[in-house]
Amino acid sequence: MRWIAFLILIYVATVFQTTVAPFIAIHGVRPDVLIIVAVYYALMAQRYDAFIAAWCIGLMVDLTSIGFGTYSNVGICAVAYSIAAMMMVGLREYTFRATPVAQVLYCFGAKLFVSAAVIAHMSVVADRSVAIGGLIALAVWEAAYTAVIAPYVCWVLKRLQPGLGLTGKHRLMHN
Repeated sequence: MRWIAFLILIYVATVFQTTVAPFIAIHGVRPDVLIIVAVYYALMAQRYDAFIAAWCIGLMVDLTSIGFGTYSNVGICAVAYSIAAMMMVGLREYTFRATPVAQVLYCFGAKLFVSAAVIAHMSVVADRSVAIGGLIALAVWEAAYTAVIAPYVCWVLKRLQPGLGLTGKHRLMHN
């Protein structure tokens, strides 16, 4: 895996997420391009590279998001993305990981898992009561929107795959 190319990719994806995603939102529901990139790496990269990549992407999400009241939320997405990547790496051998159906299902599940972790964290640390029902509905709609655009983003990532070093030749550690 080529880490410099990976860092450039998550920088571009983060810029897209923070600048373009608000303009393509539908009734306040935004797609999550960073979760799609994390899912792609979890499906295509070597095991340990996928874990580190997911943690880095989750940390980028943490650093670009807002805290809850007086509490910081740095770390919750990094941990949630890492756990989601561990689950996907464990399941990827049992699925056809390059198909659009698999990408849609993995992105939907990963987005729901990460959103559930963030909602649970928010409900614990928030000073005031949180409208959990509204947050769960928003999480489901965001997961659906993310899943719908996942095959298109994965198609772009597949075209970039040799430049990203996801061919199996470049890896941090051996399995």
